[in-house]
Amino acid sequence: MKSKFTIFITMLWLFNACEKKVILHPENSEQKLSVEAILSDFPFVSYVRVTKSKDIYQPITNHEQITDADVKIIDLTTGDTIHFAYDNATENYKTNLPGLEGHKYRLDIMAQGHHLTSTKTMTTKVNLDRVISVPTEEDPNVYYLKMQFDDPPAQEDYYLIIMQPQDPNSGLESRFSVMSDMTYNRQEKTISITDEYFNKDEDWIILFFHIDRENFNYFKVILRAMKSLVNGAHPFYGLSLGNPQSTIDGDQTLGYFIASPVTASPIRIGN
Repeated sequence: MKSKFTIFITMLWLFNACEKKVILHPENSEQKLSVEAILSDFPFVSYVRVTKSKDIYQPITNHEQITDADVKIIDLTTGDTIHFAYDNATENYKTNLPGLEGHKYRLDIMAQGHHLTSTKTMTTKVNLDRVISVPTEEDPNVYYLKMQFDDPPAQEDYYLIIMQPQDPNSGLESRFSVMSDMTYNRQEKTISITDEYFNKDEDWIILFFHIDRENFNYFKVILRAMKSLVNGAHPFYGLSLGNPQSTIDGDQTLGYFIASPVTASPIRIGN
């Protein structure tokens, strides 16, 4: 399964005043290094991707990939190091070692003279028990999804849900949503995803992550930006973005590092 989790969206604001065009230059429009990183208890899902973002006036696709970076994740709990090697097939840095719940990890990248880091503690696993497709009131052949799981009641929790087509040649595009348990239905034990719709008999894989608040805030900004596009497109597919608060430390850097267990569940829409 080829990962294309590139999450940038170019933002350009043009205003007219007194018949004179004024161009506003948004923050973060200069070229940056972009990092996308997930460490999970299931190594197949773990990956690191390092690319260059683009100038605001450049095309938003085909970001230059950095394939010769030194990428590792250090387990600060045990002192062990998880090395990542670049994999041409997935266009990501990959590992065959799992992360462990409760362990503190530091992402450490050397890329083109830049030292990029991020430190996260792997969250506890929240098992996704079931994915339910529910027909919309407007069209019985169009569905939204409910995630059924036991949400820990003691504190506010945050979830990243990635929806990928089972058949990569189906023409369907991956999607994502981020949710707080503030919308969790404790009677049904569900969270509803009502901003993405699916057609009957489509086959999907749902990846369910229990994430930290900083990454929730990061993805929430991206989700709002994505939904605001006139010709909306999913930020896991090569767009270029403006101003979310990066969870990666380093000069001229943006991106995220998530340390979370994952639950995967297939679903056929309408069944």
